[in-house]
This record gives sequence, structure tokens and C-alpha cells, in this order.
Amino acid sequence: MALDIRLVQELLALRNRLREALEGSDSPLPMGGLWPEGAGLEPAVDVWESAEELVVEVELPGARPGDISLRLADHILIVTGVLPTPAGEDARYLRMERPRGAFARHVPLPVEVTGEPRAILRSGVLRVHLPKATASQRRPIPVQEEGP
Repeated sequence: MALDIRLVQELLALRNRLREALEGSDSPLPMGGLWPEGAGLEPAVDVWESAEELVVEVELPGARPGDISLRLADHILIVTGVLPTPAGEDARYLRMERPRGAFARHVPLPVEVTGEPRAILRSGVLRVHLPKATASQRRPIPVQEEGP
């Protein structure tokens, strides 16, 4: 089934309008100002937890460690970078289905994390291990009243 190029362009424009609407809203997702210029790809993500850690997997076919940037901000893992085009500038693709170019993905973390995260890139899949905060690290802080 061939897709009409106009349909694809309309869908991309709709995606961009939706992103702009979310960035301009009071949404709890901190998307505004965090997207790198031109980042249009959003790689697929899986998130799971064990008793000790939270694990985030991101599909990044063809990426190398130097192509990827990771940071934690306000309980969100931010993954940005560029997926390279391996064929070179003078190549003429006959079929292109894998993503290429700048990407960004914001992954809200459902639990508090602490300690040193580890990131491993293997076979085009980035796996980020984030140690979960223990119950003693999440304890409430008592507030004392001072003076009359």
C-alpha cells in the first residue's frame, strides 16, 4: 500500500501542532525548552523495575555511544542525540524505514532514583540502569516550629 506524500505531510504537521500545544500548556510533562533544535524522532522506549532498580531501554539503531546524551532532570530521564546515516551523503536510498537524524525522548520516572546510573549500548538498544531510592532515603523530613 503506497502512502500519499500529502497524507504523510499532513500527519507530520499534525504531530508538530500537537507537540506545540503540549509545550505551551500547563502540562506536567516538562517538554518546553528541553527539545534540541530539529529533534523530531522519538525512539521507542520500554521501562520496567525490579526491587533494586528502574531500567529504561531505548531503541537506537546504528547509534554509537558518542551519538547519545543522557541526563536526569526533575524525575525525568532525558535522552537526546543523533542517529547516523551510514550510507553516506552521495548514496541514493531505494528504501528507508529506519529512523535517522536528531532524536529526543523524555521518560518520566515513576519512582525516585538515587546513586550512580549505568548506561550500556548493545546491538542498537540503550539500557539505562537507575538505582531506586531505598525507603530510608525517601523518609519524610520533620518540620519543627521555631519561636512563638
